Amino acid sequence: MNLLVLIGHIFMNSMIPILILIGVGFILDRKFKLDLYTLSKLNFYILLPTFIFRAMYEAKLNSGTLEIVFVAFCVLILNSILSDIVGRMQGYDVAKIGTLKNCVMFNNVGNMGVALAIFVFTNVPYVIDGATPYANLGLVSVVSIMIIQTISSNTYGFYQAGAGRLSPRDALKVVFHMPMVYAIPMALLCQLLPFDLHGLFFFAPLNIFANAFVGVAMIALGVQINRTPLNFFKLDVMLATTLRLVISPIIAAAMTILFIKFYGPMHPIAAQTIIITYSVPTAINMSLIAIEMKNNPEYATQIVMGTTILSAVTMPLFITIAYYLFPLY
Repeated sequence: MNLLVLIGHIFMNSMIPILILIGVGFILDRKFKLDLYTLSKLNFYILLPTFIFRAMYEAKLNSGTLEIVFVAFCVLILNSILSDIVGRMQGYDVAKIGTLKNCVMFNNVGNMGVALAIFVFTNVPYVIDGATPYANLGLVSVVSIMIIQTISSNTYGFYQAGAGRLSPRDALKVVFHMPMVYAIPMALLCQLLPFDLHGLFFFAPLNIFANAFVGVAMIALGVQINRTPLNFFKLDVMLATTLRLVISPIIAAAMTILFIKFYGPMHPIAAQTIIITYSVPTAINMSLIAIEMKNNPEYATQIVMGTTILSAVTMPLFITIAYYLFPLY
């Protein structure tokens, strides 16, 4: 595996498009002073719920999904515990610890994970006699992790963002006022229906809204960046970046090894995917949630940008480590 080619490919095909979309929001806000509050409401009440509903409805799950989800959930919990400890050691208040935990726990698997899996598992050394036999399993594994990330980030992530600002009861009220909380169980229930929703009249506008989510979310992030003095090398941002990009995939590797040792074998592609997925940068949604909840939005935005840029270096390293740690043969 050519590491320099991999780094270049990830940067050109994953980082550059994201930075272009963010740049559009940055420039538009400089010229027109966009209404960030309106963009936030549009994302959380229309675009994100439709995006989540479609992703959950179209997810193709199998029995192996439960194993991957279990390991992914364990990694999520350990990330929460570790970031909480680090936040307390640094003397952060409850609100800032909540933002730190969100930025470490929840990654950008929905926007970058699928594209990354397609690239990794359809190129050398995963090509056998011109075929790509591991591509489907890699995608299923990414979707499995995306499910636990999506459900937890849009429920517990919102609750956690209210820490230190709202009472537990008020934070729960905020969570249950968000449409995406209902989009997830609705989508899973709709999978049980004896007919396909794609042919129904409402799926076309739903699809249009879902396709718009990533672009509008990136523009909103660009607006926030324009209003935030960015400094990736501040201690609090670099700590969060290290936890997200370095410590988290190490924890994922350790949990996968322990699962295999004490429970049973796991397909190498699934094991590699867990590590690869947890090397992805902080979810852009964490900046949007911080904006919506008015909980350290500048801090969250700096972490999102810092992890997105630096992941162009760290992700290829952990992709290579995953390949050698869980070899196919």
